[in-house]
Amino acid sequence: MKKLVKMSCLAALAVVGLQNVATAGDKLAEALTNGKVKGQLKSYYFSKTYDNGTAKDASILVNGALLGYKTGDFEGLSLGMTTQFSSVTSDDDESSKYAGTMDASGAVMSEMYLQYDIKNSSMKAGRQFFWTPIVGGSGSRFIRQSFEGYSITNTDLPKTKLVAAYMNKFAERTDGAGEPGEFGKTKVGLDGAWTIYAKNNSINNLTLQGQYASVSESTKNSDNGHNILYFDATYKFDTELKPFIAAQYLLTSYDTSGLKDGKAYGLKAGLTLSGLSAYVAYTSVSDDNSVKQGVGSGSIPLYTNGATVDAWSATLSDTDAYKIGLAYKINDVSLSTAYSNFERTGQKDVDETNFTITYKVNKNLTAQVQYSILDNEYAAEADIATDLRTRLIYSF
Repeated sequence: MKKLVKMSCLAALAVVGLQNVATAGDKLAEALTNGKVKGQLKSYYFSKTYDNGTAKDASILVNGALLGYKTGDFEGLSLGMTTQFSSVTSDDDESSKYAGTMDASGAVMSEMYLQYDIKNSSMKAGRQFFWTPIVGGSGSRFIRQSFEGYSITNTDLPKTKLVAAYMNKFAERTDGAGEPGEFGKTKVGLDGAWTIYAKNNSINNLTLQGQYASVSESTKNSDNGHNILYFDATYKFDTELKPFIAAQYLLTSYDTSGLKDGKAYGLKAGLTLSGLSAYVAYTSVSDDNSVKQGVGSGSIPLYTNGATVDAWSATLSDTDAYKIGLAYKINDVSLSTAYSNFERTGQKDVDETNFTITYKVNKNLTAQVQYSILDNEYAAEADIATDLRTRLIYSF
């Protein structure tokens, strides 16, 4: 009788176990079948002209796609992956001006991550697109920059977003030799880079942001690691013109002995009148040293950055800069223009004027044209005169 009872209990347990396995299997199958596919078909044409006789004018046409897939939820777990495909259709670039930014034919697995969501927290491990004010990959060129590492986002605190991340690899847009960039230590350093970020909207109309990042040395014993501290605040007034004021502070401390800290601050104000938005901004960098805006080309927080080529001029030591911008939207067409001026002691002023037209053809198709006129010597490219960027993107 006892043996019969034991066998019955074991049989019952086996049935329950099989049911749990079957249920888990069903949930896993459901997570896979409920996954979402997203992507883009893209065509980019870029061109540049120069004022000198050394650098020749350049142009490039790149076509390709981005394809992503993310599974559904399985006990809080999900898997995501994104592949970028790029093909240089034509180019006229004898001076290799696009070698590091656009000239790449091939494919790269930019995202391959495991995500775990629990309550108000989301954790990712693996290759991922990542953006915060001073640690972020850029998507302004054909191939979007990507990181490899760990990140966690939490929203437990009311009207507060917290992010912590450690990134030990980084993938550039290209490898400089005609193929997509590979994941390596560029940008993040030998021991990687880590950051903490907070955004708070507890006070009505006021947005506060703060971030700290530490980047390790680029090569062994190079002693060129650095730390970045960033704060900004934006206040929007509840009036008809929707005016706002903003302020920012950026500090870079360097590991190299004897190298002084670089400091920058900025002010910005704007309003909207009959659909026309306008703003003016000012930034100043200390005489002691330049500042670093962050990790990855997407991290360019200073208010006066140029729109296309000269995003880094505002960061150089002893630089005062201002920027004026206008934007207007007519149905599905967005128009904007901006003028940036960078003044350095004992040097000529540097200027950039940008015009951008974006046309939302329908919910899937977007066309954009950016054109910049540049004057005098630039930190990024000497003697560049104009920069044209056109983008045609079909998203699904």
